Amino acid sequence: MLVVTTAVALVAVVRDHPVDPWTIAYASMAVATMAARGAYVRRLEDSLLLVLVRHVVFSAVVALMATTTLRVLVDVSPGSGRSMVAICVVSTVALAVARIGGAYYDRHAHRRGTRTVRAVIVGCDEVALRVEQRLRARPDIGLLPIGYLDDDGDPLTTPVAGRGLPVLGTLGALRQVLARHQVDAIVLTPAENAMSHSRLIDLVKQAHAARLTVFSIPLLHPVLNARTEHHRLGTLPVQELRPVDPRSRLYRAKYVLDRIVATIAIVVLSPLLVAIAIAVKLSDPGPALFRQRRVGLDGHEFDILKFRSMRQADASAPAWHPPAGSAPGGVEGVDRRTAVGRFLRRTNLDELPQLLNIARGDMSIVGPRPERPEFVARYSQALTAYDARHRVKSGLTGWAQVHGFRGQTSIAERAEWDNYYIENWTFALDVVIVLRTLKTFFEADE
Repeated sequence: MLVVTTAVALVAVVRDHPVDPWTIAYASMAVATMAARGAYVRRLEDSLLLVLVRHVVFSAVVALMATTTLRVLVDVSPGSGRSMVAICVVSTVALAVARIGGAYYDRHAHRRGTRTVRAVIVGCDEVALRVEQRLRARPDIGLLPIGYLDDDGDPLTTPVAGRGLPVLGTLGALRQVLARHQVDAIVLTPAENAMSHSRLIDLVKQAHAARLTVFSIPLLHPVLNARTEHHRLGTLPVQELRPVDPRSRLYRAKYVLDRIVATIAIVVLSPLLVAIAIAVKLSDPGPALFRQRRVGLDGHEFDILKFRSMRQADASAPAWHPPAGSAPGGVEGVDRRTAVGRFLRRTNLDELPQLLNIARGDMSIVGPRPERPEFVARYSQALTAYDARHRVKSGLTGWAQVHGFRGQTSIAERAEWDNYYIENWTFALDVVIVLRTLKTFFEADE
């Protein structure tokens, strides 16, 4: 509220516009809308860009529209619409700056080890190990795993899957563990969620009595998504598990918008595209464009287009295969990149011809990166979730790519992030991915 009030006062001073009841109403509506959308709820991990798009920008626009509508209906005196728009813009910028500043302060403090929440993971299954790995990889979240609680391990001696964290005690020894270690939170994993109802409730009650924060990975976490609805049946909470529908009108609207944006981008960037094509032709004999068969929506194969960044391959060279569990990409085998090709790879400009793929309808701007048919056949046999990536069109960029899974990285992790994107897709998420892609535009890609 303080940030919005300051922004309103600033506009009032600069534009010599009095702070009337309508500007106060706008500020109140903006803050109330943000609160209603959960903008002030602290979450473990939330994309800062997604917060800005879903909460700050949305709330400011909704408050402006509501205030303007009420003013037209109720207030017969003429008002300054420009001043209200200025208040909306300034307050949005101020809220965004405050949010970004606060997020970076928290992350810096967490990385220094201050304001860190020490957590015990309950259970030692595969999901528990993934929880530990991801918390270790993201110290900026501020949740530090220190050990496990499990009935099957040997307390204080058994490292879990070689990660080095010991089993601190059994589930029934929570009080003793709290007495020996500084614990601020516990994380329940699905294996422990499946234990007896009464025992689980008792464990949570003990944790709450000790003023611990309790996190729980739901038993049905693989099928929960952004469309999951929460209801009440009397005193019972009920979750309605809604599946994703890649054939919905929203997805069709996304694909139409993709083709429009790609067509406009081709026209605007045509001088750059022509200049790059000429540079490629001058750098090495051969075509300016590189074509490669890829697999997209519903297993449909198409030729992906890139600016050629390598010299022609030697037909006698042995076939290259990615390391086990790794996706292909990047420099495969002998480095045949030209000087121009190195620059195109480093700046990702070699990917620009895929705008033609998008305009033709083979690809989308955002979606899982398409793979070669021979690798799709291999990964589909090894990973049950891999084929699920083909429910939607392939993308120029994607959720996995902006999280670092580009080139020769884990194919299982890439499939997991891609399927998360599909299950939780919104237009706002696409905007965030595009903005994060622009942020990493000058990082090496596949």
